[in-house]
Amino acid sequence: MNTRYSLLAGCCLLLCTVPLLQAQPGALDLTFNGTGYEVDPVNSLDVGQKILVQDDQKILAIGSSFDATYTARAYVFRYLPDGTPDATFAINGVFSYELDNEVDLYSAVLTPEGKILLAGSTTDYQTYRLLLIQLNADGSFDNSFGINGVLVQSVSVVEANAEDMGYDVALDTQGNILVCGSTYDADTIRHPFIARFSPSGELDTSFGVNGIATIPSSGEGSSAFKGIVVQPDGKIVASGYYGNTILWYVMLVVRFNADGSLDPAFGDAGVVKYNYGNVDDEGDDLQLTADGSFLVAGVTVTQTYNYSALLAKFTPDGMLDTTFGNAGTVKEDLNTFDFASNVVELPDGKIVMAGSSGVGPPGAFDLAVWKYHADGTPDMTFGTNGVAQHVIPQYSTMIYAMGIQADGKILIGGQARTTTNQNYFYIGRLQNDLSTGITERNASAEVLVYPDPATASSTVTLQVPEAVLPGARISLYTADGRLAFTSAVDELQHDAQHISIQLPSALAPGVYQLAFQQQGTRLSTSLFITR
Repeated sequence: MNTRYSLLAGCCLLLCTVPLLQAQPGALDLTFNGTGYEVDPVNSLDVGQKILVQDDQKILAIGSSFDATYTARAYVFRYLPDGTPDATFAINGVFSYELDNEVDLYSAVLTPEGKILLAGSTTDYQTYRLLLIQLNADGSFDNSFGINGVLVQSVSVVEANAEDMGYDVALDTQGNILVCGSTYDADTIRHPFIARFSPSGELDTSFGVNGIATIPSSGEGSSAFKGIVVQPDGKIVASGYYGNTILWYVMLVVRFNADGSLDPAFGDAGVVKYNYGNVDDEGDDLQLTADGSFLVAGVTVTQTYNYSALLAKFTPDGMLDTTFGNAGTVKEDLNTFDFASNVVELPDGKIVMAGSSGVGPPGAFDLAVWKYHADGTPDMTFGTNGVAQHVIPQYSTMIYAMGIQADGKILIGGQARTTTNQNYFYIGRLQNDLSTGITERNASAEVLVYPDPATASSTVTLQVPEAVLPGARISLYTADGRLAFTSAVDELQHDAQHISIQLPSALAPGVYQLAFQQQGTRLSTSLFITR
């Protein structure tokens, strides 16, 4: 494109309200680092781009930092669940890496084996190339990946001065690596792409054309994919922006078949170009929902440069879901500079969107986290009227990353800027009212899953206490709320009260939530996956 009382009365008020603040959904969680947040200065230009929550609930914060010579290094911090550094990770809790002049990390994913796959770009200031780094769980390089844990790959058709930017990464059901971003076409105009790599880091030339899937460019404006998800059936969906002209951008959502060809059953021959404000509409993050729909979070801009956070919901076939929000969208306009960088659907069906709000740089701005019901209406129990905003003393905060813990608490990360324009890594945690996943009914005595424990690729059976109705769905969530599998029951083997599900092969060991939903009912139970 991110009151004063007397001293005695004030202290009494603070002491009386701290327990309430700690329990209030949307409040800073004071059990995290003692303050609810952590600021980690490395250089004068640091930025966090991704948060991951491991199965043991340790927290990874991923980003980059520029030093005084404008050399950028990759950084990964690991924190214990209480927000303190995990000294057992890498070197005193921090992994760093430099290559050429600049390493920019934008995304990351945990593999089924618990390894940490980092994605971004690197440059010698002549050309930009895709960069993938794979770490072992302890923060050391995984030497079985790429060359000593590192892969640098060109995907551009332009030999000189190419700019290959990797913005997001996902794993398919076979463990292959999918990276989305932007690169130059033959006319040196940015266009979106997805590249597929084997689990060991080799470009898969059977995917798309020589390993690359894309859409035709406009020939005028730049385009890019910023978010990517893989459906349980192997189809791939990416979102971002499309340049109709050099001054007019629309939200872009595209679905590919597993082989990298466009899916003609989605949108217009596989492509959705959504024009909300007729100036600049961009998708920055993408979430697959339990019903097979897609949430896209980003920004919309007016001709007078007013930035608003934008959340749109698209149906499984690529149409705007007019039952959501205001005819399919929710716009948040708290100030002149609002944007959304992340969106997550929680196991209970509610939605959390994170970003920032303010007057924009170089003026003040602060974190903003919105929470909605499944229909896009604000969850008024969260923050103030559905939005949590916090002023961090001495800093302005820009939020680019979000993660959900197993207990439902919300992790946010990005950048904290001082009044003298020093930018540092930031991570914080907010309270939330989701504690054990789906809470509409106590399912422990009503739902039975067997066998439990199970293994990846095996078949489990879910027994529910009522007749299965047309339109029922089954969904599987990871411990931190990420959707791992979803399917209509009609597509699975089932009878009146039993549903059989073949588990995805890429599931990592751990505790999952298996949810059953149909009209008037939402139930869940835990399922333990072993190796």
